[in-house]
Amino acid sequence: MIDHQAICCNSQANNRELMDMKALILAQGTLWIIMVLTAAVALLLLKQVKALYRKIAPLGALAPVNPTVSRLDAHPQTTLDGQDVIIGGLRPNGRKLLLLFVSGTCPISQKMLSITRDFCVREKLDLLFVGDDTPQAQEKAVSTLGITPCDMVNSATIGRLLGVDRVPFAVLLAPDGTVEARGLVNNREHLESLLSVMETGHSSIQSFLEANPHALSPS
Repeated sequence: MIDHQAICCNSQANNRELMDMKALILAQGTLWIIMVLTAAVALLLLKQVKALYRKIAPLGALAPVNPTVSRLDAHPQTTLDGQDVIIGGLRPNGRKLLLLFVSGTCPISQKMLSITRDFCVREKLDLLFVGDDTPQAQEKAVSTLGITPCDMVNSATIGRLLGVDRVPFAVLLAPDGTVEARGLVNNREHLESLLSVMETGHSSIQSFLEANPHALSPS
């Protein structure tokens, strides 16, 4: 005798399995569609970002005042601990020199000290701190900023020649004393922008905008 109840139960079970299978296939298909759409949107956004990057200027270290010289001749100076040092001219070791103009009363100068030290070590640059104040103020500055006296000079002449009117201000000198790049530096990105002069041919945002007056145009 045929068990109609068992056949009915088996049929219902098969139907449920078929419905579950269809739901699973539908869910997987929906997930794949979402993934494809997400990838397409990401590619479109990437293209837009690249287009925007090409249009905007390479914002880097700002240089408000033009320097008096484009190449700094050798200027004998004395560090705060009395050692003789030459700023500018031909460097015997063939390395670039980064001058960081700082002040003991400037909190941003204090922040930039460790950043600049790490940056110069990574980029293999010589580093010298420069100040422009009374000897008493500079003695207090080295204590406040944590600068070793042999790493700092006090000179108004160097800052005037290089167009330094505020701090912290960085100047990158080539091994022959040529001013490669200069500008105000408030973060690591500003320091890194000083090295881009070899790639862009512009030492600051001002020179870039003068050569590309429509760089910030939306179209």
